Amino acid sequence: MTGIMTGAVSGRLDGRTAVVTGGGSGIGRATVERFVAEGASVLLADLAEAAAAVAAEIDPSGERVVFQRTDVGSAEQVEAAFAAAVDRFGRCDIAVNNAGVIAGGPIHADGADEDFERLWQICVAGVWYGCRAALSHMRPRGGGVILNTASSAALWPTPGAPAYGLAKAAVVHLTRSLALAYGPDGVRVNAVVPGPARTAIFAAAGTADDGLEARYAAKTALGRMIDPEEVAAAFAYLASDDARSVTGAALQVDAGYRPSTA
Repeated sequence: MTGIMTGAVSGRLDGRTAVVTGGGSGIGRATVERFVAEGASVLLADLAEAAAAVAAEIDPSGERVVFQRTDVGSAEQVEAAFAAAVDRFGRCDIAVNNAGVIAGGPIHADGADEDFERLWQICVAGVWYGCRAALSHMRPRGGGVILNTASSAALWPTPGAPAYGLAKAAVVHLTRSLALAYGPDGVRVNAVVPGPARTAIFAAAGTADDGLEARYAAKTALGRMIDPEEVAAAFAYLASDDARSVTGAALQVDAGYRPSTA
């Protein structure tokens, strides 16, 4: 997709500003595109320098989408990204803590501890840092919306990759805890729980397995993988006033994924 979409959606996010981590590809990119289409301005935070070109492709004017290279495993860099959004756009209304990795094997495997530490730093600490940075800007203004990307791995056993499931379950728990803690400050906190999605991360995980997508699709009620745009639509809903009474939710967007069905 190139350029800002026009006339496609309702403009529910007019005048709002968002930070989206991992915004250069997959679910993150789709979310940036959807938010811009609905009227938001977005700071696209991503570790990959190539994401600068993605930001320019989505918004050639550079007025509504700006890129900041960000390692979510660094608290300082995450805080700098949120500060940059406020400097550029004057406020931060929405945070989407989306950046993540898929890694890890059985707990007895060589390198299991290294995989665990990497997953925890990016998928858990990175979300923690993003939530904390968002709250530092939202609470003084009287509210905001924090959205976190979890995974169906948070809800179902992951015997082949227990570290990944553990990390994503932690994201769901953190989301629910912060929703209760900061609701009185006007901050809503929710998670989206995607099932198997057609993203570069998923494709990389199955590089040597041509049948991986078909097997995952067979484990869903709808018999298919999900597209990043479907997850982005859920984020747009949760970010909008349509979801003004929704907090502490873990919204499944998974085509009815149930590992036990196959």
